[in-house]
Amino acid sequence: MRIFIFFCIVIVMSCTPPVVFDQAYPSDQEDLKSIPKQYQGAFICESDSALVIISDSSITLHREHYFNTKIKYVEEREECKIVDDKMYVSGRLECLPISMVNDSMVRGTFQETDTLFIMEQGSVARLYNGHLVINQKIKHREWAISLLSPEDGGDLTYKSITEKTKIKNVAKVTHTTDIKVNKGKKPRYKVRPTMKEFDELLTDDKVFIECEYLARVNLEGLFLN
Repeated sequence: MRIFIFFCIVIVMSCTPPVVFDQAYPSDQEDLKSIPKQYQGAFICESDSALVIISDSSITLHREHYFNTKIKYVEEREECKIVDDKMYVSGRLECLPISMVNDSMVRGTFQETDTLFIMEQGSVARLYNGHLVINQKIKHREWAISLLSPEDGGDLTYKSITEKTKIKNVAKVTHTTDIKVNKGKKPRYKVRPTMKEFDELLTDDKVFIECEYLARVNLEGLFLN
């Protein structure tokens, strides 16, 4: 199978969670003006070794991708050209370093950087019971919520509501309201829990699913503000 991912500008596919909140939480806490120091740093994702950088105002994801393809596939595409030992791709700011495998094949790498969270309007961070609660506004009165939880040694666990979330567990704790979706789409729900109910949802590992373990690494301040 031909893989042309390196020819494209990376698009962040933001999936709307099956359960959203009608306001930012925890509702009894103030918005943070910056991400606390204990959450800042560089981290490696346990699942795929991607690099996560958390500064005082943003969370970014950095990945390195490797490609190996035939030269003729590059030449067939108008937005790509090879000059010496670099590949020029329309829409990318940098040139991609490559090396010749043989007379017909090239290989190389490219960097992908995605901004996962930034402190701006519609993005709210609050502290609650030792967690950093990340609220991101989807639309009016629809908020996606995820968590960063400290672990031993300065590591972090990232939890979120995903397609694996048990909706029946949510419904046992708080009232759910159906959100109208197009035919064929998966059902979605909105909730407005009390703080007691929110606490119950937060501690249920069938509601907030552990998505990633972030191991802290020392990059001597690289990328950090």
